[in-house]
Amino acid sequence: MSRPRLGTCRDCYGWGWLSGSKIVLCQACYTYTRNHPARPCGGCGRVVAVKEGYCRLCRLELTLVPHTPRRGALPAGQRIGAWQLALLLPMRSPRVRVRQRTARLEFSQPPDAQIPGQLRLFAVRHDFTRFYRARANATSPFVRNAQAVARELAEVRGWSHYLLEEVDDALLVLLSDYAPGDRLAYSQVAQVDRLGLNVSRTAEVLQRLGVLDDDRTPAFDAWRARLLDQLATGIAADVAAWATTLRDGGPRSTPRAEQTVRNYLRTLRPHLLAWSARYGHLREVTRDDLHAITDPLTGLARKRTLVALRSLFRFCKRHGRIFRDPTTHIRPGTPDPGLPQPLGPDVLERAMRHATTPERRLLLVLAVVHAARPIAMRQLTVGDVDLPNRRITIAGHARRLDDLTRHAVQDYLAARHKRWPHTANPHLLLTEQTGHDDRAVSDWWLRQHFNGVGVTLNQLRMDRQLEEALVHGPDALHLMAVFGIAENTAVRYANAARQLLTADIEQQELIELIPPIPITDVSHPTRS
Repeated sequence: MSRPRLGTCRDCYGWGWLSGSKIVLCQACYTYTRNHPARPCGGCGRVVAVKEGYCRLCRLELTLVPHTPRRGALPAGQRIGAWQLALLLPMRSPRVRVRQRTARLEFSQPPDAQIPGQLRLFAVRHDFTRFYRARANATSPFVRNAQAVARELAEVRGWSHYLLEEVDDALLVLLSDYAPGDRLAYSQVAQVDRLGLNVSRTAEVLQRLGVLDDDRTPAFDAWRARLLDQLATGIAADVAAWATTLRDGGPRSTPRAEQTVRNYLRTLRPHLLAWSARYGHLREVTRDDLHAITDPLTGLARKRTLVALRSLFRFCKRHGRIFRDPTTHIRPGTPDPGLPQPLGPDVLERAMRHATTPERRLLLVLAVVHAARPIAMRQLTVGDVDLPNRRITIAGHARRLDDLTRHAVQDYLAARHKRWPHTANPHLLLTEQTGHDDRAVSDWWLRQHFNGVGVTLNQLRMDRQLEEALVHGPDALHLMAVFGIAENTAVRYANAARQLLTADIEQQELIELIPPIPITDVSHPTRS
């Protein structure tokens, strides 16, 4: 028997499987030729097999014309100038041997690689929320490959079997109809959230396979776009170029942290809005406008505003966007940070009543007992806590582990192990997101635990250092040894404690110098 081949039919121009290597007709045209004589066609003029004046290709084209009967006599003498070509779909699959691929299929293979199934004709954006489970292709090599990668990540990151089952199910939904060269956008992957499946870990697997297009808009870009929409066109263009250069860097400037750019924009936002109501460009801003902003400010607020203004106008002057820099010769100065003051007992009592979970109790103990900074809490690892030897290392400084801290750490470790028993994250503090990867918790996660209390973790830390200086004396070397802080910081707290102690002594001496006022018994006044 001759081997089937792919080709184009001579009569109907259809492309697909032909019956043999030497046959140039499809099965339908071959039958049509045997049953009808060869004559000139009335529609195309070719000398081929004709039935009732038309060849098979023209008869198929006439049936596509509206109001034309699909059965019976067709209109005679109608010329046809264009035909709708078609793919030849055999009633049964041709007997072609396909070598099975035993090696693991990768998603980066070229589009012409041989895969089981039919290749996609054109790209379609899927709606995975309407996925039909009966059509799931669990035997697809791409689904199996992705699920194998998911298992590898699960072993490395310590995923639970519940999470792994969700990811496997999501990969089955997303990749059942996958073809080489396809790309999945993050917005498409997010559709599986409506099916009750995990999105972030599924996207992580697809990112490792190299088939994910992250089409999400970064939060900073969306926030900056909302700000720029409120500004005048010229001012918005200058601010956008300045913020982009600050974040991404330039030929002669290094990139800054995203939080720094956000702080600059947040500081200048009210002034930029006020200028947009009066001016169309930053070149119209004068020195008097800057003095109107900075003169009422003092201390750290003045310095922050002037630093942001100098950065903005220096950038515009360097790139020819303004004619003159109005911030020249305006010095921000060095503001006096002032001396820290102790917190009231009611504030500490509110913080203790608020610590109702193991996470909050641990954060409160780290701030109140060990004066740990928020960034040091975020970077604290499980290996930094040595329970048998009763030692804890915070920011590289080893300290003795007291009973209160030991109980707080043990309670949190028990809750941590109960919720994330297989986690591979080395950090001590975990969240729902970081429990399945190796990142540290965010600064927002720390702040939101004490929202509404009226005190922050930084204020609790400062109160602890000041309390140590008040109890053990204003000794900067003692503060450096206990908390591992810098020399200037230790001197600042020692000076604050010295002033507070001096004020207390003077007040006590003043009380002792004032003679007591005799109290007259007026309970039984004399009658006149």
